[in-house]
Amino acid sequence: MHSAPEMVVLEDIQRAAWGYPETEVHPGNIFRIHAHVGGVVAAAFPASGGPAFGFVYGFPAYQGGRVWHHSHMLALRPEWRGTGAALALKQHQAARVREMGLATVTWTFDPLVARNARFNLGKLGARAVSYHPEWYVSGTLPADRLMVSWDVSKVQPERPAAPPSGLRVLEAVNLAPGTTDLTADAPRLLAEVPLDAYALPAPLPLAWRLALREVLGHYLGSGYVISDLARAGERAFYVLERSE
Repeated sequence: MHSAPEMVVLEDIQRAAWGYPETEVHPGNIFRIHAHVGGVVAAAFPASGGPAFGFVYGFPAYQGGRVWHHSHMLALRPEWRGTGAALALKQHQAARVREMGLATVTWTFDPLVARNARFNLGKLGARAVSYHPEWYVSGTLPADRLMVSWDVSKVQPERPAAPPSGLRVLEAVNLAPGTTDLTADAPRLLAEVPLDAYALPAPLPLAWRLALREVLGHYLGSGYVISDLARAGERAFYVLERSE
């Protein structure tokens, strides 16, 4: 997408996807500017015709002499979730980034949302490389985020969810997070995350937020990366491995 008028629909998609109030909706004019100066603003449309139902949006990033692409938004109208559209949008974004001569895409996601972890780590093959407490201002739970890095220099095949294997540094005890182990020194660690943390009764979502902040923040700051989301029945575990 390139022109300001055609980008107005992206405002409505944000409202539909996340229930954003007007003060949080990115206006079409912002997308227009970034599309003009090297960003990616791409929308998905029904094959049968009709208005856009989803989009992906990112822009160039620079730090310490390194240039890459930062993906800020991927949004779908609720009725299009689970259709493969999100994967198609990310693959299109990766192709555009390769055309620019760049090899890395970064973005953030909520570590409490296991389905997003599965998509980012398992389907796309990205790795979570850093933990950021209170990345955004939030009136409810602290809006912590994991930063992921995706190597788009080559197409990475989807990986099925592996069974959990490694030293467990965080496990659930009666739906609540157990004691965190910050002393482990193994090549492969596991930290449990609820499959649907936000469906748990209060104060469990906050308890999981703080437990994951402690354990993931510690190990990501100590030479580990999160390489996958393992599954065992109705339980899910972040897989932490020593960074190369």
